[in-house]
Amino acid sequence: MTILMMRAPMPYDQRLWQRASWLWPDALHAAGRHRAHLIVSTMGSSENNADAKALGFAESTQLTTAVVGAVLEALPDSVAVVWRGNVGRSPEMWLEQSRCAFDPFPDQPFGLWMEIVPFRSGKTVGAHTVGLSAFMGREIEFEVDGLDQRAVTARVAQLSSYLIATGLDASIKNGAVFEADAEIDHRVAVLHRNSRFNIGPVISFSSVPDRFGRVRTYPIIPASIARNHPLLVMLGKVGLFDPARTENQIRLKPDHYHSEVRLESFDEGLSQALSGMIATDTYAEADTNARRALASGDIASARSILQPWAEEVGLLQAAAKLALTLCDAFMFMPAPPRSP
Repeated sequence: MTILMMRAPMPYDQRLWQRASWLWPDALHAAGRHRAHLIVSTMGSSENNADAKALGFAESTQLTTAVVGAVLEALPDSVAVVWRGNVGRSPEMWLEQSRCAFDPFPDQPFGLWMEIVPFRSGKTVGAHTVGLSAFMGREIEFEVDGLDQRAVTARVAQLSSYLIATGLDASIKNGAVFEADAEIDHRVAVLHRNSRFNIGPVISFSSVPDRFGRVRTYPIIPASIARNHPLLVMLGKVGLFDPARTENQIRLKPDHYHSEVRLESFDEGLSQALSGMIATDTYAEADTNARRALASGDIASARSILQPWAEEVGLLQAAAKLALTLCDAFMFMPAPPRSP
């Protein structure tokens, strides 16, 4: 273990101490009081000793947690502990829980290593984690209808403890659906995606089906593009594109966004992709032949000529739907988390 003395305060992080204050009301005051800090890490243990076994992340976490507890006992005037730069805890909480640093699931002190941040979307109270990704590469984003803040926090705590112990690959699979239980009277879907709160990859838990009328259906390619883009106009003439079809629809929750005003960047991206499909000599020839066939009343031939481009549009719609579902792209401006 390495312990470094830094004779200066830590850089102040308002969000860190605000999150900490949900469990520890004096967190902001403690942050303002400190004048120096120690850095405790496992740096260099196996690098300097060929016979030493390198610690895994879980082992390093347990050891560091216990050592920090010992440091607090030796330095009773310490005012706070900051874990990995994003979790703040009181010395009293750390001293008490660090005694269980090496305990197995479900008794490991995971509450020292991560935060659970509650939020509200419409009528639904949810929560996301901060710090869990250090263990499994993803945070949790939990947004299940019908639970109060206490129940949501308890669920996320249980899931976090379990995932820290078992790892993501060995436990909750992408696409899994949990059946109703004594507390949740409906199914809950699991999806591995990016966070709509810009906290990186998450494992998402959400209600199936829509419980509170929160979901609305939107066109992926809007009518404004469908009416005016030359490729879609041609495909529409031969029955190969209709913006009202299911493949052009996506179900989203308006309360996840600032408004239902479409982002220009999203629609411009669609238009550019469509224009790229026709910016070739091959399409120019196909367009001419299709128009000639239409002029003679041969819709079937025109349809056959344009079929490859209809398939390209279908791939674009599917890719956009997947990106919107995984929060890799946004049709509307995402809203920040709101306090419950």
